[in-house]
Amino acid sequence: MLFDKLDSHQVLGFFRGRNLDEKLLKKLKRKLMDVNSVIDDAEQKQFTNSLVKEWLDEVRNVLYDAEDLLEQIEYEFSKTKLEAEFQTSSSKVHSFESKIIARITSSMI
Repeated sequence: MLFDKLDSHQVLGFFRGRNLDEKLLKKLKRKLMDVNSVIDDAEQKQFTNSLVKEWLDEVRNVLYDAEDLLEQIEYEFSKTKLEAEFQTSSSKVHSFESKIIARITSSMI
């Protein structure tokens, strides 16, 4: 799920829109793949070692926080995009209204 969010249109747009280095995003993906490999191994060991279970629980919590952060980025990107589209639409409507009023006014003169 986390990998899907990293590849989402919104997250990529967020990085591009703020001129953030996409290499950083790729590096984050690689690190998460490494962590995922370690987690797979730890899931087997957690049954025989309580310290591994505690560590695994902490890592899962961090990954949930990372997922929440990516969801927030997706939300903010979508919200910003919708606001920009709304402003563009509003300015088109305002321009259209101005043209109509100008025509009506000029025909009355």
